[in-house]
Amino acid sequence: MFFNEFKYNMRAIIRDRNFIFWLIIFPMVLGTLFKAAFSDIYDKDIKFSAIPTAVVAEKDDKIFEEVIKAVSTGDDKLLKVTFADKDEAEELLKNGKVSGIITKGDSLALTVGANGINETILKSFTDSYLTQEKIITDAAKNDPAKLPELIKLMQEDTKALKKIRVTDGECDPLITYFFNLLAMVAACSSVTGLSVVTRNQADQSPLGARKGCSPTPKLISTLAVLCCCWAVSMVCTTFSVTFLAFVLKINFGSRLGLVYLSTMLGGVMGTSMGFMIGSLVKGSFEKKNAVAMVVSLGGNFLSGLMIADVKPDVMEKAPIVNELNPAAVVCDALYYLNLDKDYDRFIKKLITMLIMTVVFTAVGFIFTRRKKYASL
Repeated sequence: MFFNEFKYNMRAIIRDRNFIFWLIIFPMVLGTLFKAAFSDIYDKDIKFSAIPTAVVAEKDDKIFEEVIKAVSTGDDKLLKVTFADKDEAEELLKNGKVSGIITKGDSLALTVGANGINETILKSFTDSYLTQEKIITDAAKNDPAKLPELIKLMQEDTKALKKIRVTDGECDPLITYFFNLLAMVAACSSVTGLSVVTRNQADQSPLGARKGCSPTPKLISTLAVLCCCWAVSMVCTTFSVTFLAFVLKINFGSRLGLVYLSTMLGGVMGTSMGFMIGSLVKGSFEKKNAVAMVVSLGGNFLSGLMIADVKPDVMEKAPIVNELNPAAVVCDALYYLNLDKDYDRFIKKLITMLIMTVVFTAVGFIFTRRKKYASL
């Protein structure tokens, strides 16, 4: 009896156009647009890369050559050096191909064409060189064996930040948009949860009226449809993670299995939320669906899907909102999984999702079982 209900409801749900659009097509389209819009922003504007610099050597200086070589080689090099004469260097600066010109003659000079981060780093580098030049010169004359060590120390002084990875996760801050996208899929699973009500209440559909007259216990029928919806939402969230990770090549780090777990549990929570909304909201399916979409997309807005700065503002002014916002809970779980070395905050968010699922499901069953009809 239970399995027959489960099977036939599964067939009906996967033919639902709302389900296909919100849980399969829309996340694919939105994820592709995010990828196209954000693919180069991190590398170009956020991630540090070697600063293109023209070097004009008007006279031979072994110490200067060694320093330039030290800061322009290796995986974490500071400068991307182009050696040129004065005219060529000025042309490169004019065309924006270099951020500055370092000229070494009797003294060291820096020429820049703008005021920005790269130019500030170049100024810091040249100031540091001028400060330490006399020390290096004296060391070269008095104790040449110390010269490599001093050059190494000077190179290290030019590094303002040291990158230490606590996980293998993606450091790109724009990845939070993809976390929010997965949270949206989980929250929009509420569309499937509505069918638990519409397929079992006699005043919602002809199918519900027939079930009201059938000998199948209402608890069994409702539970079968709910389990079916949970299974569908888990499949959809799994599909979304797979599409993002293996088709769009989004780096979710080395804990991909837990990303699947988080989004699947989020999908179950979203379905239960839809079940609760369907049981609480009176009226037609269209009205219930409208309320579910407002709640789901409103939660996604507050969690930063549309505007990333919204979430920090909410956390600062009303932190309880996102603590109770299902979309924000899913997004935070993924964020903590990617950011933290341990699992403490991640596990807390999973527990929160489980509690919300139990509460939503309990409320849905309570208000669904209270329905009475004078006639069918």
